[in-house]
Amino acid sequence: MNKISVLTLTRDRSSHLQNLLAGLACSRRVPDECVVVHMNEPAESLGNWPFACHHRRYDSGDIALPLAQARNFAAQTAVGDLLLFLDVDCIPGAGLIEAYEQAYNQMPTAIAMGAVRYLPEFVDIDWKNLETESLLYSQSRPNAKRDVSDLNGLSPETNYGLFWSLSFALSRSIFNQLGGFSNCYPSYGAEDTDFAWKAREQNVLLFWVPKAIAYHQYHHSTVPPWHNFDSIVHNAQVFYQRWHEWPMSAWLKVFADEGYIKWSIAGDRLEVLRSPSL
Repeated sequence: MNKISVLTLTRDRSSHLQNLLAGLACSRRVPDECVVVHMNEPAESLGNWPFACHHRRYDSGDIALPLAQARNFAAQTAVGDLLLFLDVDCIPGAGLIEAYEQAYNQMPTAIAMGAVRYLPEFVDIDWKNLETESLLYSQSRPNAKRDVSDLNGLSPETNYGLFWSLSFALSRSIFNQLGGFSNCYPSYGAEDTDFAWKAREQNVLLFWVPKAIAYHQYHHSTVPPWHNFDSIVHNAQVFYQRWHEWPMSAWLKVFADEGYIKWSIAGDRLEVLRSPSL
């Protein structure tokens, strides 16, 4: 039987984390463990669960969201053969782990990606209600660019730009083969696209797993995420140096159009003209 580790990163998301763990507890196949990495905050446990739950702290000084490094840290401390990365904002459906395990048994050298559905701002989640998942499903909507609700069974994805880190699973051996997430991205932005590009370069296949459903809990956000301006600009430059193409181009275009950077998709330079006042 496979050993499955669910890995999640958190910072200031205790209520969302509570729902993630409650969702795991209601799974038809519970994980062997859940590794929770607290980025620059106390690693406080949240309740008792029918699986091992390890809370680890990862400190990175002034860098608030060291996503690449924290994911690698989570993988290093995990015991599973199958590593299941789940964003802290995601509530796993009852069949998510089961679906990922079946996908792993069929395609052990591929990266499996789950279906994420978005919940509205106000949702009443009652874990004592046996109809909770049906209610979550009925109130949620898929991501427009990644709507896999009509797919039957495993479905290959050739566009590596659609890889996302909200919900995916792969074997420990493939994770190690890819070198994990690249540590040259100190904070938020493009570290997941870099991971996908490494997979493409090494011919590691991507597959959608439509039955691996997770429900993304609402949180306030802006598009583009102006509060991550500095890290987006820095990481975009790092990505271009590595891959000779620009990531996050839609966000960079907004920054350029509003006079914060000098940049074009066809160019090879990005110059910061001024920083946004937040």
